[in-house]
Amino acid sequence: MAEKPLTIEDLIKSDEEPKDWRQFPRLMRASFRLVWRAARREFVLTTTLQIFSGVAMAGQLLIGRELLTALFAEGATLASLAPWVAAALALATLMRFAAFAEQEQSTILRELVQQHAQGRIIDVTARIALEEFESAEFFNRLRRATMGSGMRTMQLVQGIVMLARSSAAAVGSLVVLVLLQPLLLPLLALTALPLWLVTKRNSRASFRFFVGATPLDRARDYIVGLFTERDSAKEVRAFTLAPYLRARYEELGERRIEELRKTTRAMMKRSMAGSAASAVLAVATFGALAWMFLTGRLDLASAGIAAAALMQLTATVGSVGVGVAQLYEAALFVRDYDDFLKLGEGHQVRDDGRVLPPFEQIRAEGVAFSYPGSAVPALKGVDLTLRAGDVIALVGENGSGKTTLAKLLAHLYRPTDGKITWDGADTAQSPQHEQITLIFQDFMQYQLTARENIGLSRADDLDAVRQAAREADADTFLSGLQDGYETILGKEFLGGTDLSIGQWQRVALARAFFRKAPFIVLDEPTAALDARAEHELFQRIRELFRGRTVLLISHRFSTVRSADHIYVLHQGEIVEHGDHDDLMAQHGRYAELFTLQAASYT
Repeated sequence: MAEKPLTIEDLIKSDEEPKDWRQFPRLMRASFRLVWRAARREFVLTTTLQIFSGVAMAGQLLIGRELLTALFAEGATLASLAPWVAAALALATLMRFAAFAEQEQSTILRELVQQHAQGRIIDVTARIALEEFESAEFFNRLRRATMGSGMRTMQLVQGIVMLARSSAAAVGSLVVLVLLQPLLLPLLALTALPLWLVTKRNSRASFRFFVGATPLDRARDYIVGLFTERDSAKEVRAFTLAPYLRARYEELGERRIEELRKTTRAMMKRSMAGSAASAVLAVATFGALAWMFLTGRLDLASAGIAAAALMQLTATVGSVGVGVAQLYEAALFVRDYDDFLKLGEGHQVRDDGRVLPPFEQIRAEGVAFSYPGSAVPALKGVDLTLRAGDVIALVGENGSGKTTLAKLLAHLYRPTDGKITWDGADTAQSPQHEQITLIFQDFMQYQLTARENIGLSRADDLDAVRQAAREADADTFLSGLQDGYETILGKEFLGGTDLSIGQWQRVALARAFFRKAPFIVLDEPTAALDARAEHELFQRIRELFRGRTVLLISHRFSTVRSADHIYVLHQGEIVEHGDHDDLMAQHGRYAELFTLQAASYT
C-alpha cells in the first residue's frame, strides 16, 4: 500500500492551533506593545493623521449637506455657496497633505518595527542555550518568529493603519447618521456581521496553513541554499545534483501548493457567502433609507447625504473587517514571536556573572550529556582532570564524543548529569567564556576585514592583532593583501579577497592567540594545514601557549603523543587515559588505533 503523504494537519501540532477570538484582546495588546516600543513617535503621528483623515471625511459629509441645502434654497447665489465650496476645497487639500505625511510615516514605522523585532530575535538567539540549536523544533519556532518579525510586522502595521483610518471614518459617518436618522444604524450593524464571521474563520485557516507549512518551507529554503551558497554550489556541480535537487524542490512546492489550494478554496467559498449575505443586508438598509425619504421622514438633502454616509460606511465596514483580519492574522504570528522571546527567557544560559580566579585544575565529575530528542546519550559517566599549564589530548573514533566533551568543558553545553568544576567551584551557573578560547574544526570564515577576523570585538588593537597573526604564521600573507589588514576576507561582499583553506585556518588560529585566554580548546586545529605546517605548529605549541592549558582534539595520533595526558573515548565513555607510553604499554584501544595509523606510513 502506498504511503499516505503528509498534510498540513499532520505537520501542525495541537498546541499550536489558534484559539478563539477571546484571546484577540491579549494578542492586540502584545501587538501594540511591540509597535509602541519600536517607534512610539511614528506610531502616534501615523495614528493621529489617520484619525484626522477619518474626522475630515465626516466633515466633508456635513459640509456637503450644507452645500446641498444652500444650493436647493430659494434665491441661492454664488455668494451663499462660496463659503461652503471654499471649506470643501480647504478640507480636501488638508486631507491630501495628511495622506502624503501618513504614507511617509507609515513607511518609516514599518521599517522601525521590523528592525526592532528582528533585533529582539537576535538577542534571544545570542542568549539561548546552545543545546537548543540541536533541535529541529527550535528552528521551526525560530522561522515562525522571524516571519512574525519580518513580513508579519509589516502586515501588523498595515492592519493598525487601516483600522485607525477606517475606524475614524466609520465614527465620522456614524455621527452623521445619528444626526440624520439613527434608526439606520441597527440595519447597518447587521451588514457587518457576516463579514466578521468570515474574517474570523479565514484568519484561523490562514494561520493554520502557515504554521503547518513551516517544515516544508524550511526544507525548500535549504534546497535553494544548496544552489545559491558558495560552499555547496561546487558539490552540486561535482556530483551533478542539480536535476535531483530541482525535482525535490518541485515536489515540496507541489505539496505546499496542494495544501494552499485547499485552504484558499475554502476561504474563497466562505468569503463569497459572507459577501452575498452582507450585500443582501446592505440592500435592505438602502431600501429602508428610500422608504424614509418617500414617506417624508427625510428631506432630499438629508437623504442624499445619508446615502453617501451609508455608502461610505458600507465600504468602511469592509475595510475595518480587512484591517481586523490583518491584525488578527499578524497578531497570531506576533504570538509566535512573543513565545519565542519567552523561550529565550526559559532556556537561556544561566549566568550569575561571577568571574572565577585562574584555575589550578578543571574537573569533569560523572558528566553525562544527551542531545535534545536523542534517546542515546552522547556522553555518560565521564570523569576527567585538566591541570593548569598541561596539554591534554582527547582521541577516539568518529562519534565517540570528543567534540561534545570539549563543548561541555568550554561551557557551551550544560551537562545533563554530573558537573564541571574549576578548583571545586561548579560552573553550571558561572560560565567563564572570557577565560576560554575555542577553535573548531569547522571554524568560521568571517566575511569581515582581516583585522576583525582576528580581533573581532577588540580589533582596534592592531599591534596585538598583528602579533597574534605572526604567532599563527599568518602575518606575511595578510600584510601582502591589497589593503593589508583592512582587506575584507571572502568573496561575499564587493572588494573581498578569498584565502586558501590553509590560510583561513591560520587566521582562525590567530584568533586563539589573540584572546590570551588561560584555557585553549583546539578541535582538529591543523586539519587544513599541510604536513610541514602541521609539524611546525605542534613543535611550537608549548612555546606558543606557554602557561596556558590546552585541550587538543585530533585524529592524528602522531600529533598528540607529546601531550601530558591523553584521554581515549569510545561510545561516549572514557575507556583509557594516561600519557603515550602508558597507553601503548596497556595494549588497549589507543595502542591499536595508533598502530593502525602508523602502519599506513610504513
